[in-house]
This record gives sequence, structure tokens and C-alpha cells, in this order.
Amino acid sequence: MTGDGADGYPDNGPYDRLVATCSVRSVPRPWVDQVKPGGIILTPWDSPWVCYGLLRLTVDDTGVASGPFSPHSAFMLMRNQRTDLRIFRDVVRDDHQPGESTTTLPPWRVAGDGLAAQFALGLQLRDVWWVWHADPDVEGVVSRLWVATTDAASWAAVDWDGKSNDRFTVWQHGPRRLWDEVEAAHVWWLTHDRPGPERFGLTVAATGESAWLDSPDRLVPLPR
Repeated sequence: MTGDGADGYPDNGPYDRLVATCSVRSVPRPWVDQVKPGGIILTPWDSPWVCYGLLRLTVDDTGVASGPFSPHSAFMLMRNQRTDLRIFRDVVRDDHQPGESTTTLPPWRVAGDGLAAQFALGLQLRDVWWVWHADPDVEGVVSRLWVATTDAASWAAVDWDGKSNDRFTVWQHGPRRLWDEVEAAHVWWLTHDRPGPERFGLTVAATGESAWLDSPDRLVPLPR
């Protein structure tokens, strides 16, 4: 039997448990509809920023599913939720004229080994991805961090000269100032005591999804 896993399998439902063996960036609505009240949905989690985390949702009798994340899980992303943009050449055009500024936030603080920070940023910047560009063939630049939206409308680049660790050149283009959003998301994470995935959760309702910190009434902020 073949089919699209995002559609579930209604013929044998409703189910007590639904376990996904791929990561999702958004929980398919059919999954919630096909699980009994009190039933569990267990799925690995992915954001364009980082593939990390396991989500355990409980469905209530109104068709709303809510529950916490836990760390240490990563699976291949569901096929119909993938984006093809993965390198800077997909978003940067010759006619782009980015604005220049500086930052004191080291780019590796948000795109390095710190998975807790990456997870928190991924929940806030749900449509933003990043990639490192080593030796970009630019004078005075040893490495460059690119961040961009999945629709390729906005991008930013942060340059490291290999010497200074407290001041970096930033280039931004598009309707959104992405590095400003990254900085704001990182500050939010710091001011909330650097939470890991286990402090976050997600609520899935017919009207959409909302991520939260510690309890469903403390919503994770999204870019304005």
C-alpha cells in the first residue's frame, strides 16, 4: 500500500496512538482528526533552522492537540514540507543592494554547536534557514553566515574576519531585516534563562499552531 503519510489513514481510525517516522515542520491536520480524544501523536520535529526535538501531543475532545517537546531526535523531513533552498546562490541576485551594519552577536552563537539556542530560534523564526560559507573569496572575510527566508524574499549575511570576536559586518536585503530578527530571538532566549527543548511545547488547533514556553498561555513570540 502506498499513499501520502500527511493524509494519515482514516479507514482504520480513530487511533489511540499515531507515531511518525519522519520529521515535520507543521503537524498535518488529518493526524489530529484521526486520533481519539485522549490519544497521543508522537513525531520528530524540524524547523528550517534546525532538525531537532521530539513532540508529544495529546488530543482533547474539541479536536485540539497540545503537548511538550523533548530533545535528542532527528529524522528525515516529510517530503511535502521540504524546501529546495539550501545555498546562498538560491536567494542572492546580482541586482541586490544590501544595507550594511554591524553586530556584536557572534554568528556561531546562533548557528554553532548550541542546539538549545538553535531550537528556540527555530520556533521563533519558522521560515528562516542558515548555511555557513567558508572562504567566500571576499577580501578580509574568513567565513560568512547566510540566513534567508524559505520564500527567498529576504536574506542576511554576517562576516567574520578571522580576528575580531566582538564585532562583525552584517549585510541585509529584502522586506525583512533578518539579522535583526535573529538578534531579537536570541535576546528573548537569553532573557528566559536559555531554555532547552523540554521547556517548550506546541498547540495545534483548527485555526493554526502556536508554540509556547512552560505552559500554553506563554506563547513564543514570532517576528513582527
